[in-house]
Amino acid sequence: MINKSSTVNAEKSAYSSFFRKSGDFFKSAKSNLETGNWNAAGLDAVHAAISANDALLVYSHGIRSSSKSHDDAVKLTASLISKEGVKEALNHLRRIIAKKNLIEYEGKCFFRSDAESIVLHADRFLSWVKGILP
Repeated sequence: MINKSSTVNAEKSAYSSFFRKSGDFFKSAKSNLETGNWNAAGLDAVHAAISANDALLVYSHGIRSSSKSHDDAVKLTASLISKEGVKEALNHLRRIIAKKNLIEYEGKCFFRSDAESIVLHADRFLSWVKGILP
């Protein structure tokens, strides 16, 4: 687990705002996928997954990761969430997070197959989170 200083407290009721953001980013990812905006689709999928993970942590424990490393947020979720399917869901999240730097900071552009893959992983992760939230 990441250290306590790498988390921030949040009102548990705020989970719905994080999940709404997640849904907005995911809708945008799908729209960008349909119009051939591969890089935008990929980045929207990343933000959708990160917001969904925040929603899950806020709902379950009233905290979210404040670490600069999104890998720490995955580790935090792995240490705190023991719901059915968590291992597979976190594998989807890890794959998404692994592509974040590539999309945002490196010179390589996403291709259609890259965008379709990351949007699919985001869809699966968001579906799992939605099954946990009320």
